[in-house]
Amino acid sequence: MLVKLAFANVRKSARDFSVYFFTLVLGIAVFYAFNSIAGSEAVARISEDSRSMVELLSMVISSVSVFIAVILAFLAVYANRFLVRRRNKEFALYLTLGMRKADLLKVSLYETCIVGAASLVAGLLLGILVSQALSNFAASMFDSTVEGVAFSVSGGAVAQTVLAFAAIFAVTALLNAGRLSRSKLIDLLQSGRRNERMALRSLPLSLVLFAAACVMIGVSYKLLIDNGLLNMNAQFVAATVLVCAGTVLFFYALAGFLLRVAQMVRPVYLRGLNMFFLRQLSARVNSAFFSVSVIAMTLFLAMTSVCGGIGICNAMSSGVDAGTRYDASVSTTHRAYDFEKDDGSLVPAYPEPFAEFVRAHDYDMARGLADSAAAVGAPAWDDLVERSAQIDFYVSDVTYDDVRAASGVSLLDHVGSGLFDADSIASTRFDVVRLSDFNAARELAGLDPVSLDEGACMLWGDFATTAPYLRAVAQAQPTLSVFGRDMRVQREVCGETLEVTGVAMRAGALVVDDAAVPADEEPYQSVLDVRCKPGQQAAFGSFAQAVASTLDANTQPVTMEQTASEVRSQSQGLTAVVSYLAIYIGFVLVIACAAILAIQQLTDAADSARRYDLLAKLGAPRRMIDGALFKQVLVYFTFPLVLGIAHTICAMQVVTDVVRVFGNFDIGMTSAVAVAAFLAVYGAYFVVTYCTACAIVRRS
Repeated sequence: MLVKLAFANVRKSARDFSVYFFTLVLGIAVFYAFNSIAGSEAVARISEDSRSMVELLSMVISSVSVFIAVILAFLAVYANRFLVRRRNKEFALYLTLGMRKADLLKVSLYETCIVGAASLVAGLLLGILVSQALSNFAASMFDSTVEGVAFSVSGGAVAQTVLAFAAIFAVTALLNAGRLSRSKLIDLLQSGRRNERMALRSLPLSLVLFAAACVMIGVSYKLLIDNGLLNMNAQFVAATVLVCAGTVLFFYALAGFLLRVAQMVRPVYLRGLNMFFLRQLSARVNSAFFSVSVIAMTLFLAMTSVCGGIGICNAMSSGVDAGTRYDASVSTTHRAYDFEKDDGSLVPAYPEPFAEFVRAHDYDMARGLADSAAAVGAPAWDDLVERSAQIDFYVSDVTYDDVRAASGVSLLDHVGSGLFDADSIASTRFDVVRLSDFNAARELAGLDPVSLDEGACMLWGDFATTAPYLRAVAQAQPTLSVFGRDMRVQREVCGETLEVTGVAMRAGALVVDDAAVPADEEPYQSVLDVRCKPGQQAAFGSFAQAVASTLDANTQPVTMEQTASEVRSQSQGLTAVVSYLAIYIGFVLVIACAAILAIQQLTDAADSARRYDLLAKLGAPRRMIDGALFKQVLVYFTFPLVLGIAHTICAMQVVTDVVRVFGNFDIGMTSAVAVAAFLAVYGAYFVVTYCTACAIVRRS
């Protein structure tokens, strides 16, 4: 009997359950879709080389899913509170008719189980459909040879989703039971008669506070842009505090500000039910300003994390082709900066026995590696390598401060705030590269050689962050003293990456004529670019790793070795991890924000039902009442989103500087699609909220 009553209640209150059900279905679908990636048929097809990155993606998502489950549990409990409050009079009627509280608790438990089971089924079906697209997209990111669409259902992800949401429903049922067991009949009967209390009544004061909030937010934007994202100093703290306080004050004063502005425009204020709608909105926003402020900040974090995360991924992906012009690169750092001293001195980077081996081979890495093959039991050098080119890097006596004095161009004027320390960058020296080495590496990469004018040098750097600075210096054409010789900087700037790397980090170097480098000058670093024989790239990578890890002093000291296939695999894996993590967290945060706004508006509609009924009795047409309700819900959903977007636009100005560290910044189509999907979910919640609120008001 009680089960039948529970089914009847759910069927009768389907509109009231709509937001709760919609939130659960979306949460379950997203939870399953992201946790099923590693176990999908499409991902199972990818190559063994990418499998470790898939496992990393699965591990990260599983860890984050604990945090996501907590957010979804909070949402379920928050939404369920609306349902319980909405049905207080119904529960009071049951008690009045003689139903025991124990039976009432059972009915509530059965209703939770019915809605939970229905949402699990619907959410899993939707999640399975979404997971097919996500899994095939993930597989294509890791391995471009994946063909076709592989439909699959992950049993592990299904079990994980069912367990997580079963726990959420259990918590919800327990909280419902506790709330109902403590409630009194008189409280249930009078729950709908309590009005919202206005926190701010003075309209002139609201105007002053609103202006102050706008000033605080504007100042915080200025501080953040000037300071940057990486300088965690007092200015950054001040920007954070001001934007948070300004956001809270903005919504605290917003209701009164809107009401005062509307009252100043009498034709607008007196038209239709605008007077009623504005006062309803003012009361709701004024009493819930803190939660709306938190929602605006959460939307800002969601959009910023998605755009910034995907921007980093696109920046890294865009540099993969430029960083894989060769099959492999091996680098040896001969001398390193002594960080214990602040005079720019260099110290040996490896023990003396290795240094003797390097000097015996005249710093020729190809010869050194060829003679190292036997020591590590590797195939002969000529069996692995077809061609190679070496670039030696020398430390010049030209500092960034010297360049600023000669050209009038400062590095700090062309890069983001906080990326470089003004004191340390002033004494940092430019690298020097010989023209013959530079052109040999370019030729091996299939690039045209460059030439130098008489008595000139050329700027080279593949670091996207310093590229604008190098172009500005080249346009100024300053004269620099390099190893005691005056050289004019040519207008041409080279920006190609001439080594295998996932992140280009050559901030600035001077390409000079070979004769300009003193004969006794020793390089501080050497990079050997390699073109392997067909099918030998993996074998060369194993050989280079063996040389790098051996302690035998009769081998070439190797600081770093990378193959093109490794860089591509790592880039694809990192792109997948960051992209999916950003979208996963962002999507759930948007669902949380939209659901909370929806529940607040439905609660307000339920509390104000008598007022809307009175409007109808006074002769207001239904179309006008629905219009007033539509405007109230629209404004309530729009303002947190607008302020969140404003915060995001400002933050992206400094996030861009960070993203450029990884390559050329481009939010890309993926980010646009992700944000569009977020807005679609947000808009769907708005539609469901408005329709449900209309149904509540019409039934009053």
